[in-house]
Amino acid sequence: MRKKLRRPAAVALTILYALVACLLRVVMLCSIAEALVDRTARTVPSYARVPLEETLAKESWTEADYDLLYHQTGLSKPALDAIGDRSALHEFQDALFYKGEIKHLMASFTTPHDVFLDPAFCAPIAPLEDGDVLVSSSCHTFGWRNGHAAIVIDEKNGTILESVAPGTLSGAGSTLWFRMSTNFLVLRLKDTPKEQRAEIARVAKERLTNVPYSLFPGIFFPKDQGETPKRTHCSHLVWQAFEYFGYDIDSDGGPVCTSNDIARCSAFEVIQVFGFDPDQLW
Repeated sequence: MRKKLRRPAAVALTILYALVACLLRVVMLCSIAEALVDRTARTVPSYARVPLEETLAKESWTEADYDLLYHQTGLSKPALDAIGDRSALHEFQDALFYKGEIKHLMASFTTPHDVFLDPAFCAPIAPLEDGDVLVSSSCHTFGWRNGHAAIVIDEKNGTILESVAPGTLSGAGSTLWFRMSTNFLVLRLKDTPKEQRAEIARVAKERLTNVPYSLFPGIFFPKDQGETPKRTHCSHLVWQAFEYFGYDIDSDGGPVCTSNDIARCSAFEVIQVFGFDPDQLW
């Protein structure tokens, strides 16, 4: 009888050892993945910073001037034309070439958020319009840069609509989260009247506020959930807002829309790039 009792105990102990070893391997691999992903927290331009005074003093800018300013400030032509005080472009240039140290805040239990060690640093942001989209790759989970996305719903106050984390409802937020991050893009629908983009923002606010967070739209729930979505997450919320108006902004057309999919969507033009390569983007 004693031998029969010992054998199940030995088997159980062996299984326990195997599970612990497997768990340790998973933890080790996740740690390695997180260490590697830290290298992509931010991209500082590899080219030289140049003085802007001569260009800023011109009465009007050529295409070459706009290209120079884009690569020195991260602002494209629509943003540059919208800024009244040209001296403010020095602040954008300082931010684009900023080389501050990076630290992690926890966006959720499993998701670090890359921000700068200096709490006083906050990147300037281009003049926004309703319907603009903000995306960032500054959040990562187990080595995957899942990022974050939001849509501007009140250009005057810089208010965005976003879905943040499990256990929360979608709602209004501030661009400050993005400006504190190590990178972000401001995107705008190409060749679309401002009034239509504002209507997209209005409908998003009306239909996509107070929706419970879920990682599974497109997996366990329909991707297109119609006028009254039951579940959403950050990039799905932005995708759904544009889907109402016939724009599929999921660049790879898969069942799940990610922030990276939105950043690569050809329907958008870049208004501002910060912390990404201005030519390669995400």
